[in-house]
Amino acid sequence: MNAWKQAGLILSLAAVAGVASAVFHPLRPPWYEVSSAAEMRWGISLDEAREIIVAGDVVWIDARSRANYEADHLPGAILLNPEEWGELVFNSQESLQAAFTRPVIVYCDGDACTRSGEVSELLREQMGLDPVYILQGEWRELRSAVTAE
Repeated sequence: MNAWKQAGLILSLAAVAGVASAVFHPLRPPWYEVSSAAEMRWGISLDEAREIIVAGDVVWIDARSRANYEADHLPGAILLNPEEWGELVFNSQESLQAAFTRPVIVYCDGDACTRSGEVSELLREQMGLDPVYILQGEWRELRSAVTAE
């Protein structure tokens, strides 16, 4: 067998092994495209939020409008929305101090709402908070877990 055939055979076997590893390995990376890296890094599901609630005290940030907040919100949630950012941050300074030692979860009305992403980014960049998670899913489903907290 000449050198070219041997090199071709070795490369073919390596390609088969690589494809098999990529398809069947239990720790393979996900094979899908995400819309934003921040969403992958900071977004949490309802189940992950429940785990954080059980693990300790959470600071809840409601990124919805004032009218929606006043109509209904999670117990103890702080209203911070992009439209009234400066005023609300100023009025919530004492409550936000606790956020430096506890995890922060920002929510708004479901997955289609982009306000929670805007507010979480502002909290990380302007206030230096870390971690600031974005709740993915319906916040009303967490009401019982938060009241039991």
